Amino acid sequence: MPKLLENQQCVWYPFATHQGLESQIDGWLSSVRARVRFGAQCPAEQRDLCVPLDEMRLVKDAQEQDTMRRAAQISAQAHIRAMKTSARMLRAGQDAREYHLEAELLHEFRQHGSQFPAYTSIVAAGANACVLHYRADTAPLRDGDLVLIDAGCELDGYASDITRTFPANGVFSGPQKDLYNLVLASQDAAVAATKAGARFTDPHDATVRVLSQGLLDLGLLQANKHGSVDDVIDKRAYFAFYMHRTSHWLGMDVHDCGSYIELSETGNTSTRQDPLSGETITNRPSRILHPGMVLTIEPGLYVRPSADVPEKFWNIGIRIEDDAIVTATGCELISRGVPVIASEIEALMRA
Repeated sequence: MPKLLENQQCVWYPFATHQGLESQIDGWLSSVRARVRFGAQCPAEQRDLCVPLDEMRLVKDAQEQDTMRRAAQISAQAHIRAMKTSARMLRAGQDAREYHLEAELLHEFRQHGSQFPAYTSIVAAGANACVLHYRADTAPLRDGDLVLIDAGCELDGYASDITRTFPANGVFSGPQKDLYNLVLASQDAAVAATKAGARFTDPHDATVRVLSQGLLDLGLLQANKHGSVDDVIDKRAYFAFYMHRTSHWLGMDVHDCGSYIELSETGNTSTRQDPLSGETITNRPSRILHPGMVLTIEPGLYVRPSADVPEKFWNIGIRIEDDAIVTATGCELISRGVPVIASEIEALMRA
C-alpha cells in the first residue's frame, strides 16, 4: 500500500466506517513520508469514498432489482409459513413460543437459497410488539394476542425487509382490527405518495396525517386536549404511539447507505424547534425520489398501558412493512407475496 500511495495526489477511503482503517492508512502514509528525501511525494488530500459510492448504490439497475424481488418473494413465503405455524400450534394446544416462529423463518430462508437473514429477526408476541427492536425470545404465543414479525432474508448480497402483524390464533379482535386497519390505511397513503419526483419525506408525512386523524377518531388522543389533526401533527402528539420514521433505503444493507438530503440543495436550510425536546433542528431539503431507488414503507402504532388510553388498546403493537421500488409513475411493492389485508390474513391462517 505505501508503494501504491506514493506520488498520488489524494487517498480515498470510507470515513468512520471500518474501525482501525484510519490508523492503518496513517501508517502507510508515514512510510511514504519517510521516503520524501528520495523524491517520493505523499498524498496531500484525503477524501471520503462513501460520498461517490453511496450515490452509486442508491439507484438499483435491472439485475439488482430482480435479485431484490427474489429476496422479497422468499421472505414473503417465510412470513406465510410463520403465520400458518402459529395457528396450527395453537389449535393443537401446543406450547408455541416466539423462537418456534423464528426457526420457521430461518428454515424457509435457507430452503430457497438465501445465504443469510438480512438482520436479526424480530418475533414479538403480545406486549413485546411494543418494543421496537425486540429479538425473538421465549415468550409464549397466547390465544387472543397479536404477533409482530419483522424479518427478511439476504440473497446474493441484497436484503429484503418485511413486517407483518397477525393474531396468534388467526382471528383479530375488534380493537386489534381497528388499529390494524388504521395502520394499513396509513401505509396505503404512504404508497400513493411514493413516486418519482416526490420527496423522501412525502410517504412519512402522508402516514403521519392518516395516523393522527385515526388516533383522534379512535379516542387514543383527545380532541379537547390535543386539538385538530393539524395540531396533533404540529405538536407531534402522535409520537407517543408512532416514534419512528416510515422509510429507509434498502439494498446491499437492510438500512442501506445513501444521503436522505437532496445533495443539489444542501445550502437551502431553515431551523425549527422540536415541540417535544425543545431542540433546535436544522432542516434541509429531502431527497428527490428517482426510478430505481428502493425503500421500505413501514408505518406502525405501539400502545402501552396509560391512564388516558382506552384499556382495550393496551399492549397492542402493530407494524406493516413492505419493500418498494420507485418507478416513473409510482412504486412497485415487491413484498406483497404475503397477505396484508386483515381478512386475507385470517383466511390464510384458517387454511
